[in-house]
Amino acid sequence: MKGVFVGSGSEGMQSPTTASEILQLTGKDAAQVNVAYLGTSSYDLEQFKINQVSRLQEAGCTIVSLKVTCPGDCTKEEMKDIVGKSDVIIVGGGNTLFSTNRWRAIGLDKLLKEAADRGCVMCGGSAGAICWFDAGHSDSADPDTYYEPMMAQFGAGAESKEESSALGEEVKPWKYVRVPCLGFLPGLCLPHADKIQSNGVLRMDDFDEMMLRHPGERGITIDHFCALVVDGDDYRVVGLEGKGGSVMEDGSFNSKQEGRPGCWVKNVVDGKVVTTLLPWDGKLSEVLKVADEIVEDPNCAQSMADNPHKTDM
Repeated sequence: MKGVFVGSGSEGMQSPTTASEILQLTGKDAAQVNVAYLGTSSYDLEQFKINQVSRLQEAGCTIVSLKVTCPGDCTKEEMKDIVGKSDVIIVGGGNTLFSTNRWRAIGLDKLLKEAADRGCVMCGGSAGAICWFDAGHSDSADPDTYYEPMMAQFGAGAESKEESSALGEEVKPWKYVRVPCLGFLPGLCLPHADKIQSNGVLRMDDFDEMMLRHPGERGITIDHFCALVVDGDDYRVVGLEGKGGSVMEDGSFNSKQEGRPGCWVKNVVDGKVVTTLLPWDGKLSEVLKVADEIVEDPNCAQSMADNPHKTDM
């Protein structure tokens, strides 16, 4: 598999570093690269697409939108044609639970697997990073990420810099959930690892609690301004230019983005979470591990009911 998985959505995909890494994996000149943007996680709102494809568009890539949020947006034949011609597929940030359920309902998950298997570069930030793994630590239970609130806030074209919420004066009561994803890569993945969102909880801390509830899985975290670049069995950890992260010079974790952007690996050993820094490069087969046991999160059901996806084209 080839991929560029960034901790943040719009902020990460707007980085020239991210665009450069994606193009390098295609092995083509930018003018020859066909990019499909899959914005289901943010309900195909145009401003999020612009945020995430602008760098590749400036480089000369051909950009096509693959809209499947609502029935009638795309036929099965159009969906197959767009995926089949793509050198790069970008998945936007947003509500991972909605998008992955929608893709399964219309058979897009199978087309994406075929694309990944033939060497198409699979990429994205936030939801667009975690969707490729077995599962993701997700804010999909945040009501502000549901279809109707997103349309009310952004449907008229209002500007947005990032899909994930930020901590404001009011701390909101929603909780993170483990969302089942596509399973192209093994592991439970955490984006925005060094960020606090509107529920007031540092995601890295909440991830430890999630790992204890799902001890059969290995966790991998990606800082907000970090990209995990995968090229077959080789990987590299790439920090975005001029941005801070969680990794201090002595290898310790910092929650205030005072260090370098990086990734961490988590395992549950004897009932405790053991956290280790992911080396800056290496072999993916030495990092990821097939789960000993997968336990689904019962809290996803209520979020699915509150933000239902459609089951037909």
